[in-house]
Amino acid sequence: MQRKNKKLIFILSIILLIGFIFIGIIYLNKNNFQNKKYQLKNKTSYEVTINPNNYFLNDKLEANNYYIASSIKSIDIYYDYYLKNKTKENINYSYDITATIKSYTDNGTKLIWTKDFNLKNINNIKEKEIKIKENYQLDYQYYVNYVKSFQEYYNIKTENYLYVKLNININAENNPSVLLTIPINEDIIEITLKEDNTFLENNKHNIDFKKIIIFIILVIATIYLVNKILFSKNNEKEILKAYRDIIITIQNKPNINININVNNIIYLTNLKDLINIAINNNVNIFNYQNNYYTIIDNIYYIYNF
Repeated sequence: MQRKNKKLIFILSIILLIGFIFIGIIYLNKNNFQNKKYQLKNKTSYEVTINPNNYFLNDKLEANNYYIASSIKSIDIYYDYYLKNKTKENINYSYDITATIKSYTDNGTKLIWTKDFNLKNINNIKEKEIKIKENYQLDYQYYVNYVKSFQEYYNIKTENYLYVKLNININAENNPSVLLTIPINEDIIEITLKEDNTFLENNKHNIDFKKIIIFIILVIATIYLVNKILFSKNNEKEILKAYRDIIITIQNKPNINININVNNIIYLTNLKDLINIAINNNVNIFNYQNNYYTIIDNIYYIYNF
């Protein structure tokens, strides 16, 4: 029966150990390799509205195409920005939408003029998540004419771009942004949409070291339990082999409870202690079904009885 119990404990220990390791891998993978403080979903998009004409069937053109600049009436921007704080702390944030004209010379290497336009400004919001849903219709020709007037005033040619940017300020820091880059004064233009989310890499929540320490302790305890069972079993075999000369195996169960006072029975938890007692008193050890005992001055020393 005891041998079966040991086997059962051993199997349960292995199952527990595997379970702890599996849970630990999941936890560490989740918190160590995906431990960004924020969860981001950005579905910002745009489409181009063109002036009525005899060549295009639709007045709405999808994103990621090339466009005839003179045909553009407006660029319709759909901001759909969602940011969640995984730590469940409130986020203090504000945001603004700006348009900036930049004019370059020498093949776009030198900036000679810039002009900012404030399109929208929202301040002092405190929530556990950021939800920005804005539809903005950008009058493209307005900025084209603005650049033309600048060039005519100074009688120069420049390379020009319009940058439309959603700036999000989180906890008093300039963090994420969504940027549309739109060429001006070109016959055919391509609009690019780019996110700047480098702040995510610099805003990671702390790993819960308490949970890791508890996990490590549980693993160590399980390993210790398994080793204790395995090594105690192996040690007992080695001890029995080394001291087999003083151990006598008997076939009948000894009746030590008849006419024996309970105070005369000493239960030992270590086989080596029993062997040392027997050697020191020059007596034998009796073995009945892997239970060991010896008798000295009418006192029974029993191990695993």
